[in-house]
Amino acid sequence: MNQIPDVLYGDQDLTTWLIVGASRGIGLEFVRQLLARGERIIATVREPWASHASGLWGQAGSDHGRCQMYVCDILSEDSIVQFVAQLTTLRNFKIDYVVINAGVLRYPNRATEFSFEEFAFHLHTNTIGPIITAQKLLQTNIPVGTIVFMSSDSGSHGNFREMEDGFAAYAASKSALNMAIRHMAAELKRKDDDTIILAMHPGEVATDMANINLTWQVEGIITPEQSVVNMLEVIQSKGIQHSGTFWTWEGKPYVW
Repeated sequence: MNQIPDVLYGDQDLTTWLIVGASRGIGLEFVRQLLARGERIIATVREPWASHASGLWGQAGSDHGRCQMYVCDILSEDSIVQFVAQLTTLRNFKIDYVVINAGVLRYPNRATEFSFEEFAFHLHTNTIGPIITAQKLLQTNIPVGTIVFMSSDSGSHGNFREMEDGFAAYAASKSALNMAIRHMAAELKRKDDDTIILAMHPGEVATDMANINLTWQVEGIITPEQSVVNMLEVIQSKGIQHSGTFWTWEGKPYVW
């Protein structure tokens, strides 16, 4: 999918963002806002022909090449490996910020009801795929500044919310993601690797994934635009001393 000459990317002063899972919702909003800021963007979709990828095609195609699109299916290790291998062929390439946004919520997913397959699907999409994607990037020679994982307050042990009926598999997958993030950050510190690892709670964002009928009132719903405006500020404010920490879209530390 990458048909942009490498020569267009020789300017090392450009800030480069990799948005994994950019075809809709929060991911697409990251692309939109970053393009408006004049940043350089690598954006991934699971399937280039999927209907929901059309919005990203529109953003990328109208930007004269500052947004490159690639295929990366985080449910497939082969797809992740092939995508990362493509990045290693880019000359003078660095990634300042990685946002791993890919995720899924199939509602309801109660612990007393969900199937083996349903639980595994949430874990593969929300935990294993994102962690393996980051791992493969870190195993290259590409300089990576910050890796941001899109987590959720549903994955917090310290702020467990009993009224969240039907979120067991989703919450467990985000909790597992959070723990893997903390281990990844600690492992990198032991290696004197300065890559910053962050977990983000984007807020209660009105996206297609969140378009479900709940038995309780969700307070503080925000738009993807509001969420991303704030998250960009939070992400860029964090240094190596913050690696392995969990933040809200409002810039508040969140309990694991």
